[in-house]
Amino acid sequence: MSMVGRTVVTAAVVGMTLAACGGGGDDTAVMKNQQAGQGIAVGEPNGGVPVVSEYIKMAQEADCASTRNNLYVVDSKYVVSDRADYGCYDASWSVSLMGPTPQAVLCTSSDSFAGPRTSCSDESLRPLFDTISKNLDKADLGLGAAHKVERVSFLPKSGSPVAFKTVVSDAFSNIETPREVVIKDAAAWSALWAEHSKTRIAAPQFDFTNNMLVAVFAGNGKIDCGTFDVVYVGAKDGKLLVEYEYRDMSPVATCLAVVTQPMRVVAVPKVDVPVEFRRINSPYFNLETIGREVRTNIQTQRNVVVRDEAAWATLWAEHAGAGVALPKVDFSQKMVIGVFRGPKPNLCYGGGIASVGFQDGKLKVGITDTEPGPGAVCGQAIVYPAHLVVVNRSEAPVEFVSEIRSR
Repeated sequence: MSMVGRTVVTAAVVGMTLAACGGGGDDTAVMKNQQAGQGIAVGEPNGGVPVVSEYIKMAQEADCASTRNNLYVVDSKYVVSDRADYGCYDASWSVSLMGPTPQAVLCTSSDSFAGPRTSCSDESLRPLFDTISKNLDKADLGLGAAHKVERVSFLPKSGSPVAFKTVVSDAFSNIETPREVVIKDAAAWSALWAEHSKTRIAAPQFDFTNNMLVAVFAGNGKIDCGTFDVVYVGAKDGKLLVEYEYRDMSPVATCLAVVTQPMRVVAVPKVDVPVEFRRINSPYFNLETIGREVRTNIQTQRNVVVRDEAAWATLWAEHAGAGVALPKVDFSQKMVIGVFRGPKPNLCYGGGIASVGFQDGKLKVGITDTEPGPGAVCGQAIVYPAHLVVVNRSEAPVEFVSEIRSR
């Protein structure tokens, strides 16, 4: 198998989240002043066994948790919450040690504009908390065999994205038919890698303690003129949804007569729920305009994403007015993206969608606004630019990015 086009990313991976059902374990007795493996004295826990479902609900509803959102039960008495979202500037991470309820916060450490802050309502728990905070990448949280640590597996609420990381990217594979695979242990990973590579190259090392792999194989095809990648992972209706896209670049690329077998492997948090794969086939020109107006009844600036018929009918009636036929959209395969640019003082102003593409687990929508340049002669009228397009359906979060051009 040719090694051209191969990228292998070593997976020392991923402090990511997920999961499926409860933790909380048995009522193991905790010894008073028990000595932890690293010389940490642990006092008698506050009474009560945590109700894990309450913590799962808390985690599912948490803000700033899209990068990492983990729960652990320690000694059947404490719950550790570890979450992060590096898009939240003043709360990019937080670690908490709690008692029998989410309201019983015993210690907490978090990011803030003023820098990291740590506090404990019970100072006797600080050594335990400090050890946990420094060892969040370890399955036992650094506490050693003297403590029982159980990771709580749960799915985020439906519609929430799940962090993923590319482990292998390859243009050539010995797996020549399309395939979608979930790998949860080292033996399955070794077997799949041997089938894929058929060489003496060892499979990349991967820790399956808290994470698993999902792999997609495109099969034989002249894909050298396109892009092939996993673009989104998220929770949907009790399942883990994995979306991957092939986008045809032949209108703008020089195509080589080479048969390729693209594949991708990404790491995601381990979860015991069904995994649903969705392949998105996109042309290079991947948006279809169904309405581009200089006047709309929606006269305030707004960006919208529509994924169902009822919302589409409501938006169209607001935009076009009563009596204008509703354009047909197959929402099982498509969705609508609209931009409404608000009032503009003359006809030199405009605005519309210029591009739609996946990046960093999001669907990025590029908006181009126009305004008069030096010396421009513009018709005098108040305008309300609007642009509605149909694109392939995705559950990925949509991010709008605008630029201004003169004319």
